[in-house]
Amino acid sequence: MKSKKITTTQYIDIAKIAGLGLGAFFLFKKNGILSSVFGVFKNKTTEQVKEETEKEIENLKKSGVMASYGASQYAIWADQLYNAVLTSNPFNPTDEDTIFRIIGLMKNLADVVSLIKAFGVRRLEFSTKSASLGVHLQEDLTKSEMLKINTILEQKNINYKF
Repeated sequence: MKSKKITTTQYIDIAKIAGLGLGAFFLFKKNGILSSVFGVFKNKTTEQVKEETEKEIENLKKSGVMASYGASQYAIWADQLYNAVLTSNPFNPTDEDTIFRIIGLMKNLADVVSLIKAFGVRRLEFSTKSASLGVHLQEDLTKSEMLKINTILEQKNINYKF
């Protein structure tokens, strides 16, 4: 059986189709259409996230719930989480293991809120928009992976859902 060769014209057609698909993906990501369609994009500023989390941390302290780690540790984890959700390299997709590991280190609600505060608002991949940790996770993880994160928190009696 003789193999069929692809002509130059066919290669050009394949490249055009691939280019259109890739261009559409970048356009959807850039304009936040994926987030908007699924209702997960909340356009909060860094200041809003900081203010909200600081209030919540203060209320938790008043009720005796203290963060388990220092601010620098949350900052390190926030950077690791951001690197884990960046998927610009198709050969190095979202690093779910890192996400699950870091979420698993949370001991109480103050830890989760401190992590959200440290993450702040960062640029969404292939977009000019920025978002908080929860939106980044919702953008990059499947429903079952989000369920796993929320189950990890629930098993630790942490009343928080991403």
